[in-house]
Amino acid sequence: MIKLARGENIYKRKDGRWEGRYPKGRKQDGSIHYGYIYARSYRSVKEQLIEKKANTAMVYLGESKEFSGTFGDWANIWLNNIMSIKLKESTYASYSNNLQIHIFPFLEQRPLKKITPTEMDQLVRKLSNSLAPSSVHIVFRIVKSCLEAARERGYIYLNPCERTSLPKNDKKNIQALSRTQQKAVEKECLKTKKGLPILLALETGMRIGEICALKWEDIDFEDSVLHVHRTKQRIAMPKSASQRTKIIETAPKTTNANRLIPLSTKLKAALLNEQAQSISDFVVTTGHRSIEPRTVSYRFEQIKKKLGLINVPFHALRHTFATRCVELGVNIAAISSLLGHASIKLTLDTYTNSFFEEKRAAIAKLAVL
Repeated sequence: MIKLARGENIYKRKDGRWEGRYPKGRKQDGSIHYGYIYARSYRSVKEQLIEKKANTAMVYLGESKEFSGTFGDWANIWLNNIMSIKLKESTYASYSNNLQIHIFPFLEQRPLKKITPTEMDQLVRKLSNSLAPSSVHIVFRIVKSCLEAARERGYIYLNPCERTSLPKNDKKNIQALSRTQQKAVEKECLKTKKGLPILLALETGMRIGEICALKWEDIDFEDSVLHVHRTKQRIAMPKSASQRTKIIETAPKTTNANRLIPLSTKLKAALLNEQAQSISDFVVTTGHRSIEPRTVSYRFEQIKKKLGLINVPFHALRHTFATRCVELGVNIAAISSLLGHASIKLTLDTYTNSFFEEKRAAIAKLAVL
């Protein structure tokens, strides 16, 4: 088949017919279940696809404003027939597992129309007993979005989540290696090819999943830049699936995460040396196979143990890169772009402490005016 236009999912078949594909929902293993349309003309397929995509949710919900089922009934319709075609597979898996583990035990059998604000307060208190504030916020957003979709369709009059108070989401202090610690880690990394992913994180600020998904084709050695445009992660599967978890490769976390990063001389040399020995399309591997995040984390644990570093997660390497950039006076917009943050505000909020010396210098300059 020859695809006609990017993003349309319309193909010209060898038999002369046109084929269109549209998402209908999710299978038990979390993958998308597709429906297909065939016609003799491209226009006919495109028109039918538009209609199918617009009516996908209504096939399951009907046109009635009445819904007499439970929260569990509605949540399954909302997730599998409305949200599934909008969500990345990893996000779908997260929603599904949060519903099953944290929300359904409390709300699944409750009639949708009878859920009250008091019950939402009780749910938050229950979640707060076992989850960190940030996790409570994540779970609650799922409940609120689910009930808001029911309100928009007229199944409930008000969203009972509207006035619920959530626990304060305390900002964690950002951990970063000192310059001495960073040099020690880099020295260890350069001793073995297993240190390459750690060096990549320190020299580029890439996320662990982005490092695992990096391919040689993403690196332009002539211009000394690498392109981040995919990530890899292990996701939890629904209880009904045959496997508990699986590795997926997908687009980066945000649109801004699709980015170009210049290579330092040190990193370029390490990459060229690795490429000369590589038998894989991927940069970081175990033999010819691509590596997964938990293996990279294990390698970092071995280096930390050797150097006596405590309470330093792999993500601290990304923070170390950002902190060094701040210390060198790199423009905030440039740092935000290198990290692939969704906004400059996120960068400022995340590295408030790192920017303190810049604030002090600004005040000192004002004093001599």
